Amino acid sequence: MSVSSTADEAMEFTSRPMLEDVASEVKDHIFSYLPQETLCCLLLASPALNDAAAMRLYHSPKFRSTYRFAQFVTTVSHSRHYADMVRVLKLSDRKEAEDRANGLASWWEWKYRDIALYAAQAPPKHLLLPKKQPYTGTHPGANYLFNKTHIAVPVGFVVHVLAACRNIRQVKLNFTLTNDDLIESPNYPSSAISGLVFGSDLARSWTQGSADVESVQPNFLVRHLTSLLKLEKVQIHNAPWLTGEDVQGILWNCLRLTNVDFRDSGMPMRDQALVVSGKTAKWEVPWAMKGSKTACAATLPAGPTS
Repeated sequence: MSVSSTADEAMEFTSRPMLEDVASEVKDHIFSYLPQETLCCLLLASPALNDAAAMRLYHSPKFRSTYRFAQFVTTVSHSRHYADMVRVLKLSDRKEAEDRANGLASWWEWKYRDIALYAAQAPPKHLLLPKKQPYTGTHPGANYLFNKTHIAVPVGFVVHVLAACRNIRQVKLNFTLTNDDLIESPNYPSSAISGLVFGSDLARSWTQGSADVESVQPNFLVRHLTSLLKLEKVQIHNAPWLTGEDVQGILWNCLRLTNVDFRDSGMPMRDQALVVSGKTAKWEVPWAMKGSKTACAATLPAGPTS
């Protein structure tokens, strides 16, 4: 083999197109077909692919469990770079009890990740056994100390996301939320973008019942939802905490809002009945509706403005 032919082959090899050299629009189109697991690998594969993979990964994230959602909350609430990439926030209803039955860690294990006694354990054995579709993930396993702890995701997690991700266009909440504690104390400074500290953020205990602690209900997130200037679509299902005042605030304060869906929300929608003159009549909630913002707002009185 001559020296010239070897040089030609080397030049041919080095001149082959690389994924890093492809235009950003083309990379984004390619990455749109990739699953989240592959995008996570690409984040670590090459610095040149990091941003392109992250843009697709954080655009509309999906969560395997409440543990993964807690990881996401920590990332976006402490990184403006990744928080600005989020456009769609969809939280489908996951039962923490089901995750634990499958041996998966939940947000509790993430909260106590720095305490060895309570941290997540190795993936459960039954997930590692060969199946028709073998489990190849690395999801942490549940800690046995939390086996009897079945508490829904606290509202503080969602507030952190809404406060940090200012470019969100669409929000879908079909997710069980529970109360949280808002802590305003110099002993617990906030490192999150929201500037807030919740009891769900702290792995250690704090003095409950003091003047520095305020219990907040799930509808506490509405004030942060209405501050999203680019919000276009809102869907809140199966939310007994949602009230007519909350709906008014969303309809009248989200200026770019186009469509809403509040069906199956509100306490009266829980198949409650009202007995009037010996007859049974179902409760009716006028704001538990779906449609355009204009049509829905026309059926309600003018709501409060921020």
